[in-house]
Amino acid sequence: MRSTPGRGTALETEPGLAGEPLVAAVADVADTVLRPVAERTAVTGVPLTHLVELARCGAYGLVGYEPPEGSGHTHAQVVREVHELLSAADPSTWFVHVQHFGLVKALSRSTNTALRDRWLPALVTGGKRSTAGFAYLRQPSPPVTAEETDDGWLLRGHVPWMTGWGITDMAVLGAVAPGDRALLARVDCGPGAGDGLVAAESAPLWAMNGTHTAAVEVRDVLVPHEDVISLEPRTDWVRDYDLENANAQPAVFGHLRTAVDLLRAAAPRAGTAYETLALRLAEEAARLRTEAYALRDEQPPEKEVAARTEIRAAVLDLGVRAATACVAATGGRAVRYGDTAGRLAREALFHLIQAQTPRLRGATADLTLRGL
Repeated sequence: MRSTPGRGTALETEPGLAGEPLVAAVADVADTVLRPVAERTAVTGVPLTHLVELARCGAYGLVGYEPPEGSGHTHAQVVREVHELLSAADPSTWFVHVQHFGLVKALSRSTNTALRDRWLPALVTGGKRSTAGFAYLRQPSPPVTAEETDDGWLLRGHVPWMTGWGITDMAVLGAVAPGDRALLARVDCGPGAGDGLVAAESAPLWAMNGTHTAAVEVRDVLVPHEDVISLEPRTDWVRDYDLENANAQPAVFGHLRTAVDLLRAAAPRAGTAYETLALRLAEEAARLRTEAYALRDEQPPEKEVAARTEIRAAVLDLGVRAATACVAATGGRAVRYGDTAGRLAREALFHLIQAQTPRLRGATADLTLRGL
């Protein structure tokens, strides 16, 4: 029988959704390929074979995927469940995989139809793998700039984080153009891409270090006009980015599902209180998940932004508390690399800052103050 995260708790996958073809295929890969070696992957890095398996099961086709007619499930439900399952099984592989969709989504929205038609077919099958570097566009002074030339745009600067370095073929790269505009471009970054993108010296990450994340120097990369995805006022781009990231992310619920499973497994040794704690955590996480997903499904992005952000902050806080309980239940082993409880603790803190916005930072502080 397949082991699904959160089984027997309020976080368990709804039975009908578990039988949806793409969900079932991803769940099988997560359980048989990713989860058994997740601790090794977190230390040594995501192997290319993991990404090949995700391509084989259809996980790269999420953006355009539609459930079979009559299934009773929506595109959004399937996408969220896939992200929860992958994050629960192996967050390192999940994060490399999710970066792929930065380019896929950007191309799907682009008015550059030739560029979209050229690359989307390979991207949605996993025949080509991509990553992203653009979150810094919301900073006051973005570290990558674009200068227009007769042949296109010349990009220069420094990308603080680029995940999947060395195991991806291309990237969506952001830069600030004259007139305070946000430019998104498709650039090659795999073997044979030239010396325009170069990994720079950087300290190892103490969380998610298995994601092949590197700081990257952008050295006069010439992007021809035909590889420009979009060019818009940076204020518009930042607004849309912040609205999207006001929402609680499925990966955090995947993290909570694994934490709940660990606590239940530890209860016979650590004490029956941990079984009770696990079930209470699952109930609270499921309540927050229902509220978060309802806001996404029922309200336009610009509505209830404060409520969305408060829920996201609450989910992140719950993840930290759940991971703390996992460390306590595990004991001294948790401080060693290769232990699940220690990994969960590091990942809980990673989620606090992944796609962080000023509003979320404030909501986290408010929530912490209320608890004092």
